[in-house]
Amino acid sequence: TYVTLKVQNVKSTTVAVRGDQPCWEQDFMFEISRLDLGLIVEVWNKGLIWDTLVGTVWIALKAIHQSDEEGPGEWSTLEAEVVMKHDEICGTKNPTPHKILLDTRFELPF
Repeated sequence: TYVTLKVQNVKSTTVAVRGDQPCWEQDFMFEISRLDLGLIVEVWNKGLIWDTLVGTVWIALKAIHQSDEEGPGEWSTLEAEVVMKHDEICGTKNPTPHKILLDTRFELPF
């Protein structure tokens, strides 16, 4: 199982982890220029021939708070479908039974 994170046409991927409760403990940093977009988080099961999407969550960048400190994180339900508007993802729908714990925050530039 692995996670991809996408924002503003930039994509990062975690390492693949085995097990039914995978934990990544990885930090990702993105430079943001548009707050009207969102962070797309996809959880994938790695397969022998192809990978299978477990679910997606979309987090509006406007909903992410500024902080220099790590937080406890927040559980998000993975959804089965993305919602499109003007060729951009603007949300997700159709909940799956899966959840992901994410700690999202903005850090000010140095």
